[in-house]
Amino acid sequence: MLLRRVIAHLRKQEWTAIAIDFLIVVIGVFVGLQVNNWNEARVDRARAANYLERLATDLSADLATFEDRMQFWNEVSDHGALSLAYAETGAAGGKSQWALLLAFFQASQVAEFYSTDATYQELKSAGELGLIADTNLREALANYYSLGVNPALTERPAYREHVRGVIPLEIQNYIWTNCYASDAEGRQQMRDCAAPVSEAEAARIVREIASDAALMRELRYWMSTMHVARLIGRDRINFATSVRSQIQGDAQD
Repeated sequence: MLLRRVIAHLRKQEWTAIAIDFLIVVIGVFVGLQVNNWNEARVDRARAANYLERLATDLSADLATFEDRMQFWNEVSDHGALSLAYAETGAAGGKSQWALLLAFFQASQVAEFYSTDATYQELKSAGELGLIADTNLREALANYYSLGVNPALTERPAYREHVRGVIPLEIQNYIWTNCYASDAEGRQQMRDCAAPVSEAEAARIVREIASDAALMRELRYWMSTMHVARLIGRDRINFATSVRSQIQGDAQD
């Protein structure tokens, strides 16, 4: 319809009408492009909001996991401290020989931590980090996830292998069944349990472990690593809390 009008105006050399028709076309194209841009921006904002919500959920998962790991690392460290004190001074701290043997075993436990980074990796691999308009938040996320894996949080120490080579297998099996629990989400618990052997037998095994200088060096190293893991865990909890707060602030804007 508009094209026929333009042709008719050209034939009649009605230049003012032609200019008006041309202006109408330009405005129509401009408005169409703007509407399309607005729609794309609205879709991008919705996608960004979804990603931010998922990132906040991932950070909450990290915080819950860190809290669990910190508690477990504290327990491992307590068992290690008791074991080393006995090996170095002979002081049992009022503990039975079975409690000491159990402490030597439980000091070898590990609880690894890995960041929940599926959402961030999806954004990164798709080249869509730009959906997060806040450059400070993008930088904070990059810093947080670049530090996601630290050897101190995932190490399996030599002490773990070697002390379990000394403790009789039937005692280890008893510990796993009666003095330890875990669930599908990777949470672990160490429990008090009755002795499956006599105090004399427990004392014999404890002496064998405590008198092994190389084994005690490995235990000292592992306890040092546990201390570092707890320091890192504390800092990572603060970092994850801060980044999550930034995300929640951006989501409200």
